[in-house]
Parts: sequence; structure tokens; C-alpha cells
Amino acid sequence: MSESDIYFEWQKLCDEHEAAKNAYSQAFSAVNQKFAAIARQNSRANPIDGEISEFETTWDTLEDVKQRMKRFVKTYS
Repeated sequence: MSESDIYFEWQKLCDEHEAAKNAYSQAFSAVNQKFAAIARQNSRANPIDGEISEFETTWDTLEDVKQRMKRFVKTYS
């Protein structure tokens, strides 16, 4: 693989990581806000199944990207 190919692949991983991190942040925020409201006794509404599912999915996606980045670094360092 040429240096430009390596750079291109790394950039793709970085873009994926940024997108996954942003998606996870949004999903986490939705769940966290509901639990924080419960803790402050402002609400009794737990996160709904869809919010929990989105939280789990985005976490798994972020972890997958991080593992692929780790393998990439080991391969090309």
C-alpha cells in the first residue's frame, strides 16, 4: 500500500470515528438527561427503549471504529 493509500485509509477511519463519536454523544445525552432529571427529582421518566437501543448501538459502533484504528496503527507503524 502506498503512502497516499495509507493516508487515505487513515483519513476514512478518522472521519468514521468523528461521526461515531458525535452519534454516541447525542445518544448518551438523551439518556443522561433523563437520568439526571430523575436524580434531581424533576421527572420520573426513564429513557425509552429506543433511546437505550440507540445508546447501545452508537457505543458499539464507536468501539468498533476504535478497534479498527488500533489495528491500523499496529499494521502501519
